[in-house]
Formats: sequence, structure tokens, C-alpha cells
Amino acid sequence: MKVLVAGSGSWGTALAHVARQAGADVTIHCRRQERADQLIRGEHDMLPAGCLGAGFNISLAGSGPAPEADVVINAVPTQKIRAYMEGPGADLPRDAVWVSTSKGLELETHLPPSQILTSCGVTAVPAVLSGPSHAEEVVCDLPTAVVLADSDPERGRFIQQLLKTPRFRIYRSDDRVGVEWAGALKNVVALGCGIAIGQGFGDNTVAALVTRGTAEITRLGIARGGQRETFAGLSGLGDLIVTCCSGHSRNRAVGCKIGAGDKVSAVLESMVQVAEGVPTSKVVHQLRLESQVEMPIAETVYRIVHEQLPVEEGIEHLLLRQPEEE
Repeated sequence: MKVLVAGSGSWGTALAHVARQAGADVTIHCRRQERADQLIRGEHDMLPAGCLGAGFNISLAGSGPAPEADVVINAVPTQKIRAYMEGPGADLPRDAVWVSTSKGLELETHLPPSQILTSCGVTAVPAVLSGPSHAEEVVCDLPTAVVLADSDPERGRFIQQLLKTPRFRIYRSDDRVGVEWAGALKNVVALGCGIAIGQGFGDNTVAALVTRGTAEITRLGIARGGQRETFAGLSGLGDLIVTCCSGHSRNRAVGCKIGAGDKVSAVLESMVQVAEGVPTSKVVHQLRLESQVEMPIAETVYRIVHEQLPVEEGIEHLLLRQPEEE
């Protein structure tokens, strides 16, 4: 089977590695010649040296028509998907089987990645792949388990068999909405955990934030049409744990710097990779108001990141809230 990966960042390249390990004929679609040259050498400046290996087909945007593909895996960061599909990815095959693996919500439209893709001409709603899967570990073949959500069971089984390996276990779900929203919303909680860690708080605090954060993203996820049990699975609690506790997490890292006293603007300007929780927290703030869903952790993160609320004041507000029934 021919698999085309849209997006040559760390996550897209790690997924290309998985697809190749599973036996597919893999092409990575690149925007820049510099990245294409790296991949041809079996290198990537955002991934561990020596893990990737050579052997991928490389397609450089603008150098000719995109290659044929049975399956297209989208790994372009959420805020850049639309511009990518209208520019470098304009000739990607819209009628192929698409798998969306980005996590976030588009600022202007509040759409999750799969719906951005359909609004850009993808003919069938993409399947969604999500779960605890930092690229730095996936590309080194460290074991993990993820979930593939598709409303079409037959297509879901096809994608599962195409991409699974002994080190990249893929479970199936029919709750595409819940899986996609869980993957987006957990990044906001990870920002909050990072802020707490930057303040010098400990494991108890992080555990409490993960647990109460799960309750918050479940409330909003259900309001958007997801199933409650999805948020206790790999794309919900599983991804939330790794994003809040791992040194690989960009959202956690951003929160740590903010919690330690760095200015938000300076932290964001210094980022090489995307921390999707930052724009997503703004969207969540608006959706929370529309849906009248209680999300005190997410709201505090929003106010700290986007309204310059002092970190200490935000934390005090959370701690002084009256605890209710769990």
C-alpha cells in the first residue's frame, strides 16, 4: 500500500517511520528542501540521532505533482492545516483514505483537524488517530498504544492493519468526535500542569490536576458529541498522563516556563515547535461560555496565557474554590 505523510515535522516523520515498519511504501511530503535533504540522509533535527534511518520516498512541494497514495496521513499542525491544503498540499489526492493525527482546534472556526480537512476538499471524513505517542519515543520503537477512530468499521480495520506494528499497537473506536476532542483538550490541562511544576509544586498537585482536568475535558467533550468512556481511554486519560508528566511535552514545557516567571510572549517566541494548547485554550474559553460548561482549570490557564493574569493569583483562585462532590 502507498502511504503519503503530509507534514515532515517530528510527528509526521515518526508516523512515516511506523508506516514503513508496518510494510507500507511511504512518501513524506515536504515544504522545504532543507528538510527533504535531511530525510534523504536518514536524519531529522527534531528527532533522536540514529533512530530514523534512510529509505523514505521524498516529495518536495512545488517540484512536481504529488505522488499517488492509497492513504494520506495528515500531521500538519492544526493552525497551519488550511494554509497547507490551499498551498503546498493543494495537489494532494482528496479522494484517498485520510487519517488525521493533528491535535488542536482552529482559532478562526473552532473546527478540529478532521473537519478542517473536509472543508478543504477531502471527500470522506478522515479517520482520527490519537493517544500517548511522543514522536521522540515512537521513532525509537519504544512501545505504545493508540486509538484509531472511524465511523466506518471496515475502513477502520483496514487502517488498523495497515499501520499497526508490535511496538505501535492500534485499538479501534467508533467515537471519532470524542477521540479528536480529547486529543485537543488535553493540551490545555498540560499547560496548567506545567505552570504548577514551574511554581515548584509536586507530584500530588500534578495528579490532582490530571484527575480534575479529565473531568473538565470530559464535560466539554460530551457537549461536543463525544462519548463519556472515550475520555477515560487512550486518547483521553492516556494521552493526558503522558502530556502532563513527560519531559517531551511541548505544552508542559511552555507551562513550566510561564510558571517559573517567564513572560508568555517571550516563551512563545522562543518555541521551535508548536504548543497547540496555547491557541486551543482560547477556543476552549469561547466554547465553555457558549456551552455553559464548568472548566475552572482551563479557564485559569486561559486567563494566565491570554489575559496576563498573574500566575500566583490564578493558583490562589483555584485553591480557594469550594470543593463539591467528585
